[in-house]
Amino acid sequence: MTSPLTRRGFLALAGLTTLAACSAPTGRRPGQSGATAAATDKLSQLAPSYVEFAGVKPDVPGTVSNLPGVPGIGGGFTAYPATPSAALTQKAGKGGAYKAMTPLWGPPPPGLSSNTYFQAVNAELGATVEFQIADGNTYADKAIARLASGDLPDLFVIPNWEIEKMADFNTAVDKAFEDLTPYLQGDRIKPYALLANLPTASWEWSVWNGKLMAVPFPTEPYPYGLLYRKDLFEKNGWNQNPKSADELYQLGKEITDAKAKRWAFGDIHEMAWPMFGVPQEWRYTGGKLVHKYETPEWQEMTAWMRKLFAEELIHPNVASSKGANEKDLIGAGQIVVYRDGLGGWKELLLQHRGKNPDFALGVFPLFAHDGGTPIMYHNQAAGIFTFVKKGLAKEKVEELLSILNWCAAPYGTKEYELSNFGVKDKHFTLDDKGIPQLTDLGRKEVAFTYGFLGGRPIFVDWPYPEAVKASVEWQNSSFKYIEKTPFDGIKIQRPAKYAGLQVPTEDKFTDIMRGRRPVSDAKQIADEWRRDGGEEAREFYLKVLRDNGRA
Repeated sequence: MTSPLTRRGFLALAGLTTLAACSAPTGRRPGQSGATAAATDKLSQLAPSYVEFAGVKPDVPGTVSNLPGVPGIGGGFTAYPATPSAALTQKAGKGGAYKAMTPLWGPPPPGLSSNTYFQAVNAELGATVEFQIADGNTYADKAIARLASGDLPDLFVIPNWEIEKMADFNTAVDKAFEDLTPYLQGDRIKPYALLANLPTASWEWSVWNGKLMAVPFPTEPYPYGLLYRKDLFEKNGWNQNPKSADELYQLGKEITDAKAKRWAFGDIHEMAWPMFGVPQEWRYTGGKLVHKYETPEWQEMTAWMRKLFAEELIHPNVASSKGANEKDLIGAGQIVVYRDGLGGWKELLLQHRGKNPDFALGVFPLFAHDGGTPIMYHNQAAGIFTFVKKGLAKEKVEELLSILNWCAAPYGTKEYELSNFGVKDKHFTLDDKGIPQLTDLGRKEVAFTYGFLGGRPIFVDWPYPEAVKASVEWQNSSFKYIEKTPFDGIKIQRPAKYAGLQVPTEDKFTDIMRGRRPVSDAKQIADEWRRDGGEEAREFYLKVLRDNGRA
């Protein structure tokens, strides 16, 4: 999946690859440089054995997926267990000390030496994990810099939407990270019972170059939704159910009031893609493979976004590319609609509900730009991966996997409670409904960090019943609009040249949207994309379809 395109100046993976981020040696063909494709039946041979953990069951039902490689909806929990039980009977660690790099979309907490939450979790782990937290909005830049320097943390969390933009990550992954196949394949995972509880499909997506290279974080099926400040919408009587691009535009004009320091939108262009029917990446039709940049839907979306920017319906800090943190802006009410993953809903509630009991978010029902039948994109079965630094002693790798196993404890366990909320009556208290609420200290010190290290089966497990119900209902109602892609169920390691094209190409289109280039440049940008690797990529992807009997 893609992410906000505020990252510029991609570096080559110096020391790990000889390719620059946006170019490849003359004559290199797609499919070289580690680019491969494998269907799930081949990937499953490398996956660990699945053993379900018998924990609490959701009370809001989800949706079972019948799309290959596409996750379903696990459902949700509207009540917090009165007595969470321990998932593990012994400490995970053996006294080791490790560094872990993770992203964070929000204000960073105090470091280990002055953070009682980190200290409490590490004490329970029986090992010391010190986090090197980087801004999620510029995480790709930080990750590439660390890879280039060779100065790697012991645990390195990298979202897939960043990996997809890294030229030759397929080469880098072998040089930087440990092969986990000997530790986790098949029944070898059984010492790590909570990792064994992760769905098989998520492990299949953790394979690079025929090896199991990471611990996956399973993901919900949707990459994002169009979230809005429900409390402010209700207060002002704004329309919470726009049904076309024009209705959303008119809503933006009604909401925006620069004198009141209120703008309708953040940079919502990635949600505008499905709204205008742009294919998720490729469309196979009439025996031809067409990329999203080549579609009339892409041109129409670009022109519509340009109108939002031109009429200043988007916050000026976003429009001027100052790296505005849209979570801060929507928290402050300076924007009231923005595009985010559904996990952002939980983050913002945790951050603001304690200080502002009226703070509430909603998500617009899906709609098409012309009022017709909408489409929605889908995630793969795992969206974030935790890698282990290559070259560590076997006992260190085993201790790290044991720590990741602890971090994978699901909802309803004591381990989950400590990881997500900290220490009871210190970092959180239970409200009159028995739901954990962060204290002032908790809001300062508790950040989603350990949670990144060990993924868990996806459920909506937020401590806000009304938001849980709304999220699951939106997901269930939206599932029927998920658009199949030509490559569902096939894990593709992208050709390096093609991967390096994404950010610079979409930066050029962003310049059109923001009025820095004329609309007429769109054809030239698409031509440059084809010339610089897009056409070669098309050959590679067509071969993938043919090899899998789909073309």
